Amino acid sequence: MSKEDSFWFAVAGAVVWGAATLFYAAFAGGLIEQAFWFYVLNAALVASAIAFFFHLTVRLRRLPLRRRAPAALAFSAPGLAGSILVMGLFDTLLPALPPESLGRYGAFVVVAYGVLALLALERPARTA
Repeated sequence: MSKEDSFWFAVAGAVVWGAATLFYAAFAGGLIEQAFWFYVLNAALVASAIAFFFHLTVRLRRLPLRRRAPAALAFSAPGLAGSILVMGLFDTLLPALPPESLGRYGAFVVVAYGVLALLALERPARTA
């Protein structure tokens, strides 16, 4: 994978992570964490959105299937680093949320990037 591809995957990953984190910060206390099913639905939607934007970036960059794993690493690195920062400064950055939201945010991140890792490691279908 070229340096330019790595750059664009990192930028796309940072933008998607930022949007997902801002969405969580805006709606976690009022809607997402009010019921378990809202939380599960939100986690599934965010994982789907991350996967969608990863695949969109793959298509826009015309990246071959065999190079998805390094692309997923470049895509997820800014989000994982940002999540570590948010979790470390959770009380400062998101003071309106209760302390138990820290674990929920961590689970939110694990689910989203776990789905991305599974998609990136998917083997191509064999042709007959």
